[in-house]
Amino acid sequence: MFTTTLSDHAQTTLALLGKSGLVSKAYLAGGSALALYFGHRYSIDFDFFSSEKFDPQKLSHDLKQLGKFKTSVAKGISLIGEFNAVKLSYFEYNYPLIGPFAKFSDINIASIDDIAAMKLVAIMDRGTKKDFIDLFEMIKQGRNLEDLFKLYDKKYKLLAENIYSILRSLQYFDDAELSQMPRMIRKVTWKEVKGLISAETIRLAGKYL
Repeated sequence: MFTTTLSDHAQTTLALLGKSGLVSKAYLAGGSALALYFGHRYSIDFDFFSSEKFDPQKLSHDLKQLGKFKTSVAKGISLIGEFNAVKLSYFEYNYPLIGPFAKFSDINIASIDDIAAMKLVAIMDRGTKKDFIDLFEMIKQGRNLEDLFKLYDKKYKLLAENIYSILRSLQYFDDAELSQMPRMIRKVTWKEVKGLISAETIRLAGKYL
């Protein structure tokens, strides 16, 4: 894995979490997980997901015992905060995994297939430059947009219902324009990212609509 995508401090923090067992029933997904696979950009936050119920208040307490944890949200199915100065979130997430975990520092890492499906959800919700860049990188690494649609349907069973929203979101960059460009390892321009994703989306629109 491309460990240089995480700072030394982030790697130490992740190893501490792995050794503690506090996230043993969860898996790391999102940008940090994808960056470990592809090495395309730096990432500075940890997004954990678990199919098992958990108590956000208890996990918050346990993290405070392990290190310095500042809570932002601790209710329902969500815990969001900062652990040892690294952004951390932990969510109950009841969707099936479609690929096997990888392991890094005793942490479960979601498969690229799962991350790909989840990235489409993130872009539909309110995509940032990071989300579109991650999608761009997946396409450059050999998964075309239609492959990603199939992974989304395999995980969520909602492609037919949401195809219009997905296609529209993939050509809506206004919200992303307001977000910061992540620190890149593999250099790419925002214009290149938009161009490739728009072209892929237009290519598929005629097939699905």
